[in-house]
Amino acid sequence: MMKKIIIFAAFSLIFSSLSGQDIIERISTRICNCIDTIENMDSLQTKLDKCVPEALSIIFDSESDDDNEFADSDSIKNTVNEVMEKLSYYCPKIKEYILAFREAQFYKMSDSDKANEFYEAGIKAYNSDDFKIAEKEYLKAIKADPKFVYAYDNLALTYRKLSQYKKAVKYYGESLKIFPEGKFAIQNQAIAYLYLKDNMNALKNYDRLINLYPGNPEGFFGTAKVLFMNENYEDALDYAFYSHKMYAAQKSDYVRDTEELISSIHDKLKEQGKLEIFNKKAKGHGISINSDIQTK
Repeated sequence: MMKKIIIFAAFSLIFSSLSGQDIIERISTRICNCIDTIENMDSLQTKLDKCVPEALSIIFDSESDDDNEFADSDSIKNTVNEVMEKLSYYCPKIKEYILAFREAQFYKMSDSDKANEFYEAGIKAYNSDDFKIAEKEYLKAIKADPKFVYAYDNLALTYRKLSQYKKAVKYYGESLKIFPEGKFAIQNQAIAYLYLKDNMNALKNYDRLINLYPGNPEGFFGTAKVLFMNENYEDALDYAFYSHKMYAAQKSDYVRDTEELISSIHDKLKEQGKLEIFNKKAKGHGISINSDIQTK
């Protein structure tokens, strides 16, 4: 039973809407606290086998009327299913481990030598700016191995170079059918959507990136850019500040891009007579505004 639960929990990482039921959060938190470290998938399995039943005792220990609704067998079964569906949300260490585990499964070369041969030829052509040849080689790689995530991602990137953005969206989508949590495809599909002026779907991708990889500034910066384009300057500013602090902590050159975006938002809010909002948000995010934007 528990092996099926782990697989289900892995795919549930892409879900972002939560019911907010207190009992689900309490059980999930207890499971998370019970699991100290995760050495490998077998150790996670063993600890879930032990920790899930112990955590479910919340249902029977509680004397409140609100929790008695979970006492019948069908309700308990539904509660267990919901806990396992949302466990990764309430327990980041499980989420991070499963994501790393799945990345190792899908972000790798193919088991097919022929597919790898075509893929390498595609990379060589791409690096020589021969994108039409690269397209043909990546398509051959996919035909040799229809589950080859790298080939789908690189083919989609090639279509971006060819300004064929609808095809880029399509093949990033094919990659995500195989590996729904693939951050390369999620992020770059968002960029392709922006080229198509499909801000709504771009924003969905960036939101997905934030939910799955909250330590990755790309999701926050991408969201800030889309919100800016949508003239939602106040919300854009929050995301711009988040990404700015992350890039600064990483000592990334992209910090210049966040500074430019923040400066543009500043100008727009100034035009609207809302500089007090800008200054209040900057202070709230621990950002000092001088001639350059710097984190405290």
